[in-house]
Amino acid sequence: MKRGQEEIVGFVMIMLVMVIVLLIFLGLSFRNKDTGTRDSKEIYQFLESMGEYTTGCQIRNSEYADLGELFERCWSNDNCLNDEDSCVVLNKTLKDIFENSWNVGPEAIIKGYEFTSLYKSGDNEEKIVSLSFGICEKSIIGADYFLPAFPGRITNTLKLCY
Repeated sequence: MKRGQEEIVGFVMIMLVMVIVLLIFLGLSFRNKDTGTRDSKEIYQFLESMGEYTTGCQIRNSEYADLGELFERCWSNDNCLNDEDSCVVLNKTLKDIFENSWNVGPEAIIKGYEFTSLYKSGDNEEKIVSLSFGICEKSIIGADYFLPAFPGRITNTLKLCY
């Protein structure tokens, strides 16, 4: 009788070790799955400083809008004082900034990018501008940056694809 009890205890111990190993394996496999876009402080800081870039959109006598103001002007369909469409200036400025800031292409480390600017107020969401270049397939890092725009906010999202 004692020998049978020892065998049962040994069997239970083996099963317990196997269950623990299986749980650890499952936990690690779920944790390592790619869940989409990883947040990047560098991209957040890029979006933050990009909002301070002075554009060619004249808003007062000798004052020009920074990019942060230009998102709101484009959303509200306000033209620049120098008779330029604020959305055209916004698109051109964004393209210039991305071309001069990130080396993007099939031979580069960064294979592509996606930029979206949305106005959100309550349940309403309206696209201001959307730009993309290259291919986004594998690893993606990105960030969101928020700008106040009464009564809602403007959300700028940039994703870099590696």
